[in-house]
This record gives sequence, C-alpha cells and structure tokens, in this order.
Amino acid sequence: MTNRHMKNNADKKKRIFSLIIYITFSLFFILIAQALPMYSATTIALAGTGPSIYFPEDSWDFGEITPDELPTHIFKFRNIGDEVLIIKGTRVSCESCIDPLISTKELNPGEESELEITVNSLDMIGRFTKRVNLESNDPVNPLVTVTVSGFIKEKNEFVAQTPFRLGMSYFSRGEYDEAIIEFEKSIELDENHTESYYYLGQCYLQKGIMEYHNKNILKAYSLYRKANKFAEQVIPQYEKNIENNPEDLNNYLRLGYIYEVRSIVPFVNDYDKALKYYLKALDLTTATGPSPAGNAGIIVYLNTRVGCIYFEEKKYSQAIEYLESAIKMSSHNAEAYYYLGLSYDKIGEIEKARQFLSLVIELAPQSEFALEAEKELKKINK
Repeated sequence: MTNRHMKNNADKKKRIFSLIIYITFSLFFILIAQALPMYSATTIALAGTGPSIYFPEDSWDFGEITPDELPTHIFKFRNIGDEVLIIKGTRVSCESCIDPLISTKELNPGEESELEITVNSLDMIGRFTKRVNLESNDPVNPLVTVTVSGFIKEKNEFVAQTPFRLGMSYFSRGEYDEAIIEFEKSIELDENHTESYYYLGQCYLQKGIMEYHNKNILKAYSLYRKANKFAEQVIPQYEKNIENNPEDLNNYLRLGYIYEVRSIVPFVNDYDKALKYYLKALDLTTATGPSPAGNAGIIVYLNTRVGCIYFEEKKYSQAIEYLESAIKMSSHNAEAYYYLGLSYDKIGEIEKARQFLSLVIELAPQSEFALEAEKELKKINK
C-alpha cells in the first residue's frame, strides 16, 4: 500500500470517527422521544426564514424519586433557522418547584444551547407534572413548552430506582462512569436486558469520543473496541425483537446505527447491513404518508444516514437523492450539505460541489464538517 493510500485511509477513519458524535446523539434523542408518552405542542419549522428553535426532546420522566434528592435534566435545543435566535425568558408552572437555567440565550444559526431543569422535591409528595415555557423570537414557535414529571415518594416509603433507570439518568447528563456502574448492575440482575448492554456500549463510545478529542487516539480506539464488543452482544437480541415485532421502529434504528459505526474499523464493511435496517426504518416512518409531522425528525435523520452510506459505498447518485431529500426537510443540515458537496465532486459537477461545501462553512463554521469542507474546497480550487 502506498503512502498516499495509507494517508487517505487514515483521513477517512478520522473523519468518520469525529462524525459519530452527531450520529449517536441524534439517535439517542430520537429514541428517547419515541419512548416517552407525553408530547408538547412543539413543532419544527422545516422551511422559511428567520430564527427557528428546535428541541429534539421536549419531555422527561424522572420516575420515582425521594424528597431528599434534587433531580436534574438537561434539554438541548438548537437554532435551525437562518437568523439569530434570542431567548427572552422562561415561565414555570410552579415557581418553588423548578429552577430553569439556560446556558446561552443568543444562538447564531446552527448553534446549540441547554435548558437545565432541577426539581425541588423537598416540599412535594406524589405524582407531579411541571411545565417550563421558553419564550423566544421564533416567529413560528414563540412559546415552546417542555415538561418534566415523576413521582415523589414519602420518606418512609423509599424504594430505590432500578439500576437501568439510574444509568439512563447518568447517561443523559453525560456522567458515563456512573452510568456504566448502574448498567453493569442492571445486567447482573437480568443478563438478557438488551437496553442495558446497548447503553453500556454507548457509554464506552462516548468516553472514546472524549479521548479522541483530547488527542488520546490509542485510548480512544481502545474504548471504541470495548463499545463494539457490547454492540455485538445485542445484535442477535435486536434481530430477535424484529422477528417478534416487525413494526417496532427502534430496533431497526439501533441495528442500522450499530452496523454503521462498526464500519469505521479497518477491514470491516457492514454498510450494506446498516443500509438494510435504515431503509426499513424509513419505510416504516413514511408508511402513513409523505413526511408525517410526528416523524419529521426521524425522516431527516434516516435520509441523511442513508445518503452518507451510499456515498461511502461510492453510489453517488443514490447518495445525492437521499441527501437532497434530507435538506428539503431541514435546510440547516450541515452533514447532508457536506456529503452532497463530496458526492457532486465525485461525479464531476464542480460548481455544485463548491456550492454545498461553502454552505457547510456558512451554516456551521465551528463544526467538524466545516473544517473538512474547507480542506475539500482547497483541493477543488487547485
């Protein structure tokens, strides 16, 4: 193998590994949102101009908690519009119960912020549902509602949460070491608990991503291999779930994700398997008609993933078809624009390649996609 080929392979692995951040958290929030029983009136502005607020997740159930704990959950939100999004303030349904904190109140297009909500359970007992209204200058959704709920037990009725539930709570806050301990406990209690294995693997994957960005490449890949080991354990379980319930979307999403991420390992190519499950998931989400509102975020995600895989498989026309479908629904999808630029470059349409790669830099200038787009533009312009 020549030095040039070795360098190209290394660049490819580096690029794919950095993109896992986007894939894993997109999938995580989609799955959580699918599982939760409560939905707010939040909608996604799929087209138009101006600021546009988007919450991948707008409700959270803490489960059972005790009066001496103060559970916290972080809702991430993003400006998917083309103008500055300004958060004007928050209103809560119980001033003494919830303490909302916003990390950034002015978001440029493509930027992300966090709404942190802490429940003060010291003076409450029983079931609660509390709403936080976030007011912004979004002309379509000027008032977005997020909801937290749970059940506060009396002190003399303490029953600990399950290890899996605790693990999910830690995972959602990015406390991966603590989450690992709880997921391992959950597996000790039930060695066939599929979700515990899945999220245990996700914890090691996220730790690997953190090490990668800290330039600890060897440690990052060691953690990634550990994550992959757990992924391999749950593949047969998800396949069995599909046999028992072929209409369950989550199983297809997770298998597609597992096989896509596995393909960053040298000499492993499971893109065909990832494509199989993603396409089936896309069929399920569109079965009720073109672009149903409740599935909009999932459809964008799946079209992006399918397009990216077709690019990796050198099927550039198919890649363009799915990626263009993704940006029609979400006009600020930096990843889709990036791979569109690469695909058009591969088929010799240089002007379109320049157009889409330039849009990546314009929409998400601090992202990994923008850094890679700048490199590709320099190559094209030589």
